Amino acid sequence: MQIPTISFASRDATRLANLEAALTDTGFMLLSDTGIEVAQISAVFEASRSFFQCSDEFKQRFRYHGATDNFGYQSVGMESLDPDRPPDLKEALTVRNPSARRDAHWPSAGLRDLILDFYQRCLVVAHKLQGDTATLLDVPRDYFHSRITGENVTLRLLHYPPLAARESGQLGAGAHTDYGLQTLLFQDQVGGLEVLGQQSDTWIPVAPRAGEIVVNTGDLMERWTNGRFCSTCHRVQPQTGTGDRYSLALFLDPDDTVEVSCLPSCVSARNPARYPPTTAGEHILAKLRASHR
Repeated sequence: MQIPTISFASRDATRLANLEAALTDTGFMLLSDTGIEVAQISAVFEASRSFFQCSDEFKQRFRYHGATDNFGYQSVGMESLDPDRPPDLKEALTVRNPSARRDAHWPSAGLRDLILDFYQRCLVVAHKLQGDTATLLDVPRDYFHSRITGENVTLRLLHYPPLAARESGQLGAGAHTDYGLQTLLFQDQVGGLEVLGQQSDTWIPVAPRAGEIVVNTGDLMERWTNGRFCSTCHRVQPQTGTGDRYSLALFLDPDDTVEVSCLPSCVSARNPARYPPTTAGEHILAKLRASHR
């Protein structure tokens, strides 16, 4: 399995055909030509490094208080995405619904302003991606966008510290699928992301490329499409020595009360609905509670 690259600036017909193939075959893709400048991405990474280099005492002022709020600083070991492995070797600043947060919630005004501008630019990409996805499913282009006001859209600044030596079973992020609709991921140049092949048990590295966004499908998209668009398992391998890894992940998740049921275009007599209806909030909250200590 190869992770395809899709130019966001390509003609509509070409872009849609490539998008459908990626969503169907791998659940992962790389987006190029998105309009988000490399310099802006680099600035957010630099701000993220600066925050994680602060003292534990400072970071704990913004500590995470639970899955319901889903906001704040999470130290190494607080999250465990794979229950059969040790807790994840990562720390995170999780920012649910960034635009709605008061100034007091942010470590600094500078970080707030930088993240909010970056967040708005990511939403432009997300809206186009959601519109294209809706077109493939024979629903109005605003079908997904209208169900995502931002209350469950979450940006995470992530830091994966290195291992002094390889430890059995230890991962930066345990094997998992994402919970919501779609995810936009920005990687630094260290690497470590791996995707599980659809037809095999082979883990495929996703090499970082400057300016490109990794996009993957989440569980709710798989449910909406009755399995047509797959939510693919992935993980992060830790680095040894001095290889700190940083990433930025934007989780595009529907509002709490949105009902998720298989779309008519994805159901037939030969392919009946595989998933019962659920609400986005119920599904996401259960997943968050299961993965946090």
